[in-house]
Amino acid sequence: MWQRKDRCMMRTKWITILTTIILILTTSFMTGCGNDKSQGTDQNTPQAAGEESKDTEKGTVYPLTVTDSLGNEVTIEKEPARVISLSPANTEILFALDASERVKGRTDYCSYPEEAAEIASIGTYTAPNTELIISMEPDVIFASDYIDDNIRKQVEAAGAKVIVFSANTVEGVQDVILQAGEILDLKENAEKLVDSMDTGLKEIQDALAAKKETKSICIDIGSFYSAGPGSLLDDMLDKLDVENIAADTNEAYPQLSVETIIEKDPDIYLSLYPTVDELKETSGLSDLDCIKNDHIIFYEALSDEADMIQRPGPRVVEGMRLLAEQIYPGSSS
Repeated sequence: MWQRKDRCMMRTKWITILTTIILILTTSFMTGCGNDKSQGTDQNTPQAAGEESKDTEKGTVYPLTVTDSLGNEVTIEKEPARVISLSPANTEILFALDASERVKGRTDYCSYPEEAAEIASIGTYTAPNTELIISMEPDVIFASDYIDDNIRKQVEAAGAKVIVFSANTVEGVQDVILQAGEILDLKENAEKLVDSMDTGLKEIQDALAAKKETKSICIDIGSFYSAGPGSLLDDMLDKLDVENIAADTNEAYPQLSVETIIEKDPDIYLSLYPTVDELKETSGLSDLDCIKNDHIIFYEALSDEADMIQRPGPRVVEGMRLLAEQIYPGSSS
């Protein structure tokens, strides 16, 4: 009797133990599944529902260390709220990225867009008012490679970060735009802008595929200074399949002689400073076919047209379209 009772108690004990083990294993399994789900696509966790989290794959993570166009490494601790532009191209980029509200200072030459005139000027980009810049308490200063080292040291000592942008190719301009977007946590805006530039450039090049010949051009930005290899204009002409007569000078901005221009005999003469009348009155040049036949493109210095073909900013593709329409009329539309 007692033995049967002992056996019953032992069996009950083992059943209890096995049941406990099964419950533990089941709970562990269910917990594991739950963890896998939360690490996957479940977006209804308390954190996701209660917090406004940022997708780190798209947004900028600070502190951010960047290398600017001069090879300087600059660390930006937080998203810049106050910025100053020390070049017209940088101002255009900031406005195109929809960062105009952050721009607290710009140069006298920042003429585009028109809204830029409403921003306080800090002077010229070669000789800005350093005290005024410091008083504006900028987080970041977007400069060009014309910035003076002493000015740079002064504003950096006051706590501002200086980023130098310099581009001499269309791709270089796009890289600058993307870097500005990263610095300002406006990556998506920058990517869309670069994509639109790519689309515009492809449209132009596809249209030019139908042209029947390659034309040559002389660029005269004043006093016979031209745009050679290493300049943005030369890269633009190359992408438009235009032969630049200054391409073999090995200088970004060589000064051509009248004799050289006559020898090269360009199909088109593009001038930013000498007017059409002045070109026709220049001894030697007046005998060129392009001058006699009015194959002259004249963009007055500081005009919108001149800016579009010279500034390394978001309108560079518009400048290329403008050139294509006048160099290869009927092929680029």
